[in-house]
Amino acid sequence: MKLRNKQKQWSGEQSREKTVAKSTTDAQTHGNKIHIALEAVTEEKIPSAPAKDPIEGKKNKKPASTDSKASKPILPKRDSNAKEKLAESLPETTDPTENFNDNVDYRKVESNGLYNILVQTRRCEELCSGLGLTMKDIRKLKRKYNDNDMYHSGEINQAEFFFMIKEEQRPLTQGIFRLADVAVDQKFLSFDEYLLCVVTFATFTKPELYEHVFDLYDADQSGALDESECTKMSLELQSKQFNYPANVATAIRLLEGKDGLAAFAPDDGLVDLDQFMKFARNFPVAFFPIINMQKNIRAATLGESRWSRITANKLKVHELVSYMRRHHGDVPDLSFCEITASIFSNEIFSIRKRAVEFYALEIARRRHVDAEVTED
Repeated sequence: MKLRNKQKQWSGEQSREKTVAKSTTDAQTHGNKIHIALEAVTEEKIPSAPAKDPIEGKKNKKPASTDSKASKPILPKRDSNAKEKLAESLPETTDPTENFNDNVDYRKVESNGLYNILVQTRRCEELCSGLGLTMKDIRKLKRKYNDNDMYHSGEINQAEFFFMIKEEQRPLTQGIFRLADVAVDQKFLSFDEYLLCVVTFATFTKPELYEHVFDLYDADQSGALDESECTKMSLELQSKQFNYPANVATAIRLLEGKDGLAAFAPDDGLVDLDQFMKFARNFPVAFFPIINMQKNIRAATLGESRWSRITANKLKVHELVSYMRRHHGDVPDLSFCEITASIFSNEIFSIRKRAVEFYALEIARRRHVDAEVTED
């Protein structure tokens, strides 16, 4: 009996141990599955966590929107009157076809301030800007002007002007004042009048110098020089002041036909501009006094090299305008040399800009004349 009871107890204990072991393994297995499931759930819920709380999600989105706005430039609000304001801000001379009037006396019209307060009149300003004079050039001319104001009156007189250019006051040299519409008996020269005289005369080409002499001695403005006018010119050009009076006298005799050279002597005794220019091209020595005067003016102001460059650019502008006339306003393409030069200087584009402005002004004048003809 005792043996049977012990066997039953032993078998009962084994069965209990198996039951406990089984329950623990089941618990461990189910526990691992739960743990893994929880980890999976938490991993899936992390990215969608902000979506659970819509209030927090909105708060998180606000800073992102502000950053995006900060990275983009803030555009100004559109103004309904923007076009009107732009039109008012543009200068009056932007369109050459507008505000054009041949009857306006630009000697009295104030400048646009292109050269600050140094240049006062529109006529002088347009002359200097049309030739490409810089602010540096105008300031240098102003210094020369002030240096020769010996009495510190603010303006130079004619005697000081001729002392500066190392010339005597004679009818030939005083003819320079006609370029600024200054009377011969006017005592003082303003800086604008000084600029008109110096800049115009210094940038004359040789043909323009010859034409200036022709206009100077064509007293009656008939377009031809008669015998008395030729005599007056010959006496002036043969002045002892100049270095080669004998050569000048020989050239003048050729013009008058005294040596039997009928090639340059007109039959009617009148020398028109074409005959005068033909003589000047063949005998430039006759005009040495006026050429020497230009040389002195250049040396006394900006220097020969600077004036030569300004004159060369002036000729380039005239060539471009002539090309635009033949090609209905088209501008020629840049050459390889011009493209290379434009890398180091803006002179090429400045020349083209002035040519376009001159051509536009020419077209505006033509339209203005046509409009007046149609009205009549």
